[in-house]
This record gives sequence, structure tokens and C-alpha cells, in this order.
Amino acid sequence: MVKPGKQSGRRYTEAEVRAILERALRDAETRGVSHDELVAAAEEIGISRGAIEAASRDIEHVRGEEAAREAILARRRKGLRSHLVSFLLVNAFLFAVNALTDGPWWFFWPLLGCGLGLAFHALGALSSDVSPRQIRRELERSAEQARKEQHRRLKEQRRVERLERKQRLEQSAEDFGHAVEEGVATVLSRIAQEIRGSAPPPAPARGEDAPRGRRIAPLDAEEAEIEELGEEEADRAARRGRGGR
Repeated sequence: MVKPGKQSGRRYTEAEVRAILERALRDAETRGVSHDELVAAAEEIGISRGAIEAASRDIEHVRGEEAAREAILARRRKGLRSHLVSFLLVNAFLFAVNALTDGPWWFFWPLLGCGLGLAFHALGALSSDVSPRQIRRELERSAEQARKEQHRRLKEQRRVERLERKQRLEQSAEDFGHAVEEGVATVLSRIAQEIRGSAPPPAPARGEDAPRGRRIAPLDAEEAEIEELGEEEADRAARRGRGGR
């Protein structure tokens, strides 16, 4: 490889330069050489970056035209195959109808007409001639399909992003709801504890021992009188019961 700044004695014509660049581009695709590496290698042999870029654009344009031409021929062959299948099915049906019915043979007349149409179709489909206008229309068609595909991918990406954003919002709302419920439960629990702590202790039931350090309040006079009357009535009832025996 020639070092930068030194010139070799070799000279190339424009056609040779294009051929070298075309082969280099093919090698770049097959061996994985990047475009920048190709430009750097070309600059080392005295070819400017602008010339490399121009040659690359020309080759890409030629490749696009070749791809469009192949697509047109493939579509022609596909149409011819479909026409051939239709020709066979239709004429087989007509032959069966003619064979199963009485009368003269007539199926060969539509067979002849369909055969002529298929022959003309085959002449056009099997031809490798493609006009520049057809290639240009195919390139425009491919570019339109590429734009539609890019638009579809962008639309799908935006839909996925909206769905993810919606899921994040729903998850955030759910987490916030759980946090609010936990906070309310904690506040209510603290309030209940404070209420239980400030309430007076329950009074002991009558007949039960009072807690230590506290005495049962004495009965008032009315309650004592009622209790004495009850005891007297109980004694009288007991004496009457013994006397009746």
C-alpha cells in the first residue's frame, strides 16, 4: 500500500477507476468492509472522497435499476403462470361439458381463442426487454412502498409507546391507591388506640371484688330498706310454708 504523500507510477482511465471501485464495493459487501474503510483506502491511492461518493451513488443507482428490472420480470413470469393455470382449468371444464353433452365438438374454438391470448402473453412475459419508463415507474413504486412501510413501522412504534405509557399510568394510579389505603388504615388505627387509651376503666360488677386500692361504695338508705323488706318477705314466706306442712 502506498504511503500518503507518495505517488506511484500507475495511471488509470475513468473506466478502470469505475471498474476498480465497483469491485471494491462488491468486496465491501461480501467481506464486510465498511464504506468509511473503503473511502480511506481509496484516498490512500490518490482518489478523492468526492469521487468515491459519486461512484458509490452511481453504483447504487445501477443496482436499484437492476433490482427494479428483476422485479418487473418476476412479476411478468408470475402473471404468465397464473394465466396458464386459468387456461388449463377453463378449457378442461369446457372439454368435460362438451364430452358429456350431445352434439358436435365445439370446445376447441374457445381453446383456440384462449390459446392465442396465452401465446401473446407468453411473448411479452418471457421477453427480457424492459423500457426505462417501466424501470422508473418500478423505482417510484418501490420508493412508495418503502415510505408506507416506514410510516407503518413508525405508527406501530407510537402505538406501542402509547400502550406502555398507559400501562405505566395505570400502575402508578394503582400504587397510589394502595398507598392511600395504607395511610388511611394507619391513621384510623392510631385514632382508635388514642380513644382506647383515654377512656375510663369499666366499673366492677356488683358482687365482684373491687380492684386493689379501691372500695365499693356503701348502699344508700333506700336501697338498704328495700333489701330489708325483701329479707322479711322471704322469712314470712318460709314460715307459711312450714305451717302449711
